[in-house]
Amino acid sequence: MSVRVRFAPSPTGWLHVGGARTAYFNWLFARQNGGAFVIRSEDTDVERSSPESERGVLDDLRWLDLDYDEGPEVGGPWGPYRQSERLSIYRDRSELLLAQGAAYPCFCTDEELAARRSEALAAGRPPHYDGRCRSLSQAEREAARREGRPESIRFAVEAREWVLHDLVRGEVRFPPGMVGDFVLMRSSGLPTYNFAVTVDDAAMHITHVIRAEEHLANTPRQLMLYQAMSEEPPAFAHVPLILNRDRSKMSKREGETAVAVGDWRRAGYVPEALLGYLALLGFHPGDDREILSRAELLEAFSLARVGKSGSVFDPDKLRWMNAYYLHHATGARIREWAEGAARHMPEPGGWASRLERLTLGQDRETKEALLEVVRGNVATLADLPDEIASLLDAAPDDESAAILASAAARDVCKTLLERVDALAEWNAEAFKSALRSVGESLGVKGRDLYQPVRAALTGRLHGPELPMIAMVLAREKVVQRLLDAAQGSSHMTAKEGSE
Repeated sequence: MSVRVRFAPSPTGWLHVGGARTAYFNWLFARQNGGAFVIRSEDTDVERSSPESERGVLDDLRWLDLDYDEGPEVGGPWGPYRQSERLSIYRDRSELLLAQGAAYPCFCTDEELAARRSEALAAGRPPHYDGRCRSLSQAEREAARREGRPESIRFAVEAREWVLHDLVRGEVRFPPGMVGDFVLMRSSGLPTYNFAVTVDDAAMHITHVIRAEEHLANTPRQLMLYQAMSEEPPAFAHVPLILNRDRSKMSKREGETAVAVGDWRRAGYVPEALLGYLALLGFHPGDDREILSRAELLEAFSLARVGKSGSVFDPDKLRWMNAYYLHHATGARIREWAEGAARHMPEPGGWASRLERLTLGQDRETKEALLEVVRGNVATLADLPDEIASLLDAAPDDESAAILASAAARDVCKTLLERVDALAEWNAEAFKSALRSVGESLGVKGRDLYQPVRAALTGRLHGPELPMIAMVLAREKVVQRLLDAAQGSSHMTAKEGSE
């Protein structure tokens, strides 16, 4: 059978970065093996699940460019792909297990179960279900129904050891008595997680289950169910958790790093950087590379190279990686990223809206040139507005003002103005030649030559190469700014970024 993997989020909120990494590992494995990547929405938590959350998760997956072959919104041969639409399948399967004696009806109330659990804990016993409904006679069951007691369906656990050959963790043994008789169908008519996921994975012909290690404890229940249903279990691979700095499980807590994919998306991170960083948390490519493209990951990824211990999420490392992608991107690619972010977050005061206002009215070519000029100074897309504002219409900072206050700096700007005025053609090479001739004429070089020009043109002492700046500003603006600097006046207004 060809490889079939699945990512099965619960649409009860946003997509967690750990979930995004799991989805990526599944995607990589499927694409490497020419298999299918399936999305299944596990939405049986009716109180917390919502269509809005499902749309948000699917939108984040699209943003990450994790295309899927089957699932909500695209369908497929083994649907439906929402658990809420598969309730009749779970009922039918539970009835079969009842008929073959692998399961039985349970009439215990929540209050009774809680009391017995407390008693077991107080006595130092495992808080498993005590099995009292397991041996009820048919007459006793009918009496409980007439009484109107809640009726769930429990699986009759066999007292034996279960062994898992995990593709990441190796052999894992689950001793007898680790699991008590567990519920398959609640009295509400809804399936439990372990029952629904096993039925679905079997029905959808999933060959490999790649998921977080927190699900390892669920595996013996699922192995029991596969055997009872006469289904071949998939191969399991439990990947390590992503951890906070204190090595606790990464979860949303006050003061902690953002855990939602959407938070990083809104903060101006690009999908290639986020996925590339997440992939290297727990996976080692076999060499010292810290930046791997999707194509390189497709070649290097292997479950055998996934470690067993958790990895600490380092926001600084992610920021460094995001900066790398921006610094090496074309202006066209940065524009695509920024415009995609603007569609996702239309807030008037957000960085995406500010960037749109700054570049309003510019044609695509000019906008891309602007972005390419400033890319070396930004770590996130959210840094773009301030950088572009400084280039287009910003006041000199204190360092630049101090430089331009000197007579020597004004002479450099005045002489360059004369050279620029005399240029027959306006291009980067011509500007570079004019700048070089100024240095030769005045006998200055290095920072004494470049800093006055940079301060005059951008209001800052650091930034992109001067010929690139000149081409983006265009000749008219370069002439005006050099003239203002030569005369000792400011060509720029207050920073747009100080709104």
